[in-house]
Parts: sequence; C-alpha cells; structure tokens
Amino acid sequence: MNTKQLTMTMATALISVAAFAQSPVIDGVVDAAFYGAALASQDTPTTFGDATNGHTRVAIGGSELDQVFARVSDGMLWLFAAGNVETGGQGVQFPGGNRNRLDIFIDSIPGGQNSLRGDNANVDSGGLNRMGHLDPTNDGLKFDTGVEPDFFLTFHNYTQVLDFGPGWGLREIWRGALHYGSLPTGGSGTGMVVGIASDTFPNSYPNEFTLSHGVKLGFRNSNKAGVTSAFVGSPSASDSTNVTTGLELGLPLALLDATNGVLNSVMKITLFINDSVHGYISNQTLGPLGQPSGSYGNLGEPRTWDFKFVTGSDQYVSLSVPLTSTRHIQDTAVVPDSDGDAGAVAVSNAWIAGIGEAYRVDYSTNLLSGIWTNVSGIITADEAIIGFEHTNMTADAAYYRIMRIE
Repeated sequence: MNTKQLTMTMATALISVAAFAQSPVIDGVVDAAFYGAALASQDTPTTFGDATNGHTRVAIGGSELDQVFARVSDGMLWLFAAGNVETGGQGVQFPGGNRNRLDIFIDSIPGGQNSLRGDNANVDSGGLNRMGHLDPTNDGLKFDTGVEPDFFLTFHNYTQVLDFGPGWGLREIWRGALHYGSLPTGGSGTGMVVGIASDTFPNSYPNEFTLSHGVKLGFRNSNKAGVTSAFVGSPSASDSTNVTTGLELGLPLALLDATNGVLNSVMKITLFINDSVHGYISNQTLGPLGQPSGSYGNLGEPRTWDFKFVTGSDQYVSLSVPLTSTRHIQDTAVVPDSDGDAGAVAVSNAWIAGIGEAYRVDYSTNLLSGIWTNVSGIITADEAIIGFEHTNMTADAAYYRIMRIE
C-alpha cells in the first residue's frame, strides 16, 4: 500500500485547540448556546411562496431562507439554514409541491470557480452543470468578488407513498436528499449522493440522520413565521430573526479541504433557494439581497446572474477556521517519566480524519536516521477527530508522523 505523509510533530510539544471540543445537538432546531449569533438574516420577502402549514417535515406553498448560522468545531463544519424548503408531495396526504432546492456553495480552500463552469461532475441529475457556462465565452453563475466556491451541496425534500397495511393504508413518508460536488478550478471534480434521510413510519420524526462520509443532518420544516410572501398582503421580513428551525448539517472538514489538507483561514458560504432543476433562482439568498419594497423579484436564470450586480451587501457569509490544515495534530499530551527528566512514558496525538479512511502512526527517535516504526497498527476513522496514545516511551526525544493509507 502507498502512504501519504500528513504531519509530523515532536513528542515534547504541547498543543491545545479548544475549538475542537464541542458539537451541537443535530435536530433542526438552532442551538443558540453553540452557534452564537446568526451570520446573516433575511431582509427581503420571499418570491417563492410562503409555507404556513407548520408540519414538522412537509412545507406546503413555498420556500424561504431566514437566517444562517455556522461554526467550525470538533473537526466539522456545522451549518444551519433556518427557514423552509418546499416539499414535493404525492397527493395522498400532502399536495404536490415544487420540490425546491436549497443550494449551498462553500469557498474553503485555494482555487475554485468564481464563474461556475459547465463541465463539473454530474450532481443532482445535472443540476450543478445547469447553472454553469455552456462554453468558454458564455459564463455561468458568477459569485461576489473574492468568492471562489470549491464545493457544492444541494438539498431537497419530498414524500414517498408506501402501503402500511390495515389501519394505515397508503401513507406519504418524508425523504430528504443531500448531494455533494467538488469544484476544481479546471472543472471535472467528483459528485455523489451523500444520502437520503428517511422517516420510517407515519408520524415518526427522528431528530438526527447520519449519512455517508460521517455527514449528519437534522431537519424541521415547521416554520410558520419569518418573511412573508412578496406578493400577498403587506410583505414583510421583520420576523426573520425569530426563525430557529430548518436544515442543520454537520460536514466533516475532510470533505472540504484540499488534497494536501489545506484550509483557508476564512470560509465563505453562499446559500440560495433554486427551482427543482436548478434553473431559476429565487430572491431568497444569504447574505440577503436587500430588495426595496415594491421591487421584489426572482433572480431567474443562473447562467446570466452575477452576484456582483448587487450593491450594498454581500451574497455570502464568512466564518473563521481555527486551523490552516486538516493534517495538523490538534492535541498532543506528554506524560513525564518517573525520574522527572525530559523523557516520557506516554504520548497522545489526535488529528482530523476522513471518516472511513485508514491511518497509521509512525515513531522515530532520530530524524536524521530516517528510521520510522509503526506503533499504532491500522486505525480506521469512525469520527472526524481520532487519536492514538503511544505508551512505554524511553527516549528523551521522540518524533511522530501521521500517515493516511491509500
């Protein structure tokens, strides 16, 4: 097997990063104590309809983005989009809906695409490339100055009709689909269905779903407040800051880093509501558009839209990333030996990992000799942060390297 060196540290170092010790409850309800203040709140009534039915999973009549919260902690990006995403019902218990998409673009590493290409990976049945340019002279969706997304996520929800037999009959059961794609500067990249969150029985609504690659998802579609429709009554966005339910995601940083582990010190995230084929963008973006009263309107065709058209506000949010690489060792603890000199009897190292990937820890007492000994065996990651403690140390100086097995 080939191995790829990730990082090396002296055993006498002591590093502590407090940001990697917390995570929220994933249930589709904002954990204010964890997230803190919203990064952005909506200031524009929705042009995609206003859902007011209040069902836990199924939003009928519209989509809106009211607030966005985010934090990097515990080896994850935790992202919360408060509002509603209209559900595609099947007409048994719930009427048919537009099955809108919540599109999320993340700029987290060097490079990326300020103008979205049309030759990226196939994501959501071609939906990603539906927003990109058709040829080099026909630019696709453009982002704000300084925003070059490297990764794309899209979420939609719908119901599936199942027969539950006597006493229940045909019932609509909720499903939520999450797709992912990478956006290399030169196009291509990778795409995948991260997973389908599925309620298993009528009126049973689990708080948390764990999808592939360790992604966590929580969803509450019950908001009845927030912004109102731009076309009914007296449009208002004054209640957007009170919305605390919506889509909550836990994304391992290994899904958002460069191939060498690099991360930007500031992560930029653009969110908006799109139609079912990613071909018609609403006015529900975060950061908000700030459309003035009487001038509400959809953004429309993605390929001709440029977020730099909007003056006076940014159509993205920013948050700090408390590390520059996922390959850094996050916490190293050294236990002195019994005679109190510089030796040690145990060294504990922890690092950010890709869930399901395999690693090994190598040890050396002399960097010049180049002799490395595997002390961990093979470690398969089941969490975003994993670790290994090396005991029975005898040397006064020790060096470690974390290797990912490919």
